[in-house]
Amino acid sequence: MKELELVKRINGQAGRCVAADFTLDGIARFGHLAFVLYGLWLWFGGRKEDRTARRTAAMTALIGVAACSLLSWGIGKLWQRPRPFARDGRIWNFTGHKANAAFPSNHTMNSAVIAAVMLQHRMPGGKWLAAGSALLGFSRIFAGIHYPSDIFGGAAIALLVEGTLLVSRPVRRLAAGIAAASVWAERLFLHRGR
Repeated sequence: MKELELVKRINGQAGRCVAADFTLDGIARFGHLAFVLYGLWLWFGGRKEDRTARRTAAMTALIGVAACSLLSWGIGKLWQRPRPFARDGRIWNFTGHKANAAFPSNHTMNSAVIAAVMLQHRMPGGKWLAAGSALLGFSRIFAGIHYPSDIFGGAAIALLVEGTLLVSRPVRRLAAGIAAASVWAERLFLHRGR
């Protein structure tokens, strides 16, 4: 079955169950914000004893998102793959997404690199983030704005970045250095306030 036909079948389920539509529409539009909130919690929350490790993971994930986004931008310049709704008017783009390049799925790619980093660093909720990334990817197909290969391509790029760049010694040192400096600065600031 061609990918466009598969997207039409999945997207064709929209409008059959209000609860599913509402949920998947919300995830497609705003699901990435859960990863942002998780990053903020990781940076500012938790026990003080774990703060450096948490911030190291958060900084590593941020570097990963930046690297993935740069790769995605380059791919988008080389290959302008039309989104499913732009190729077939019967596909309902209920999110109102613009018709820019479909490959790779940035939402899936960025959420997958965050989940991979959190699993690598053994941060709490890493498995939930991985499941959330998969659900976010599916919701983007349901919304008619991505093909399955856009989702898999985004996840593959994320795993490539995490498995090569983010495990390199310079990136690990940079992330750990920024995390340690932020904890030191925070302690200094809080100590001065007393």
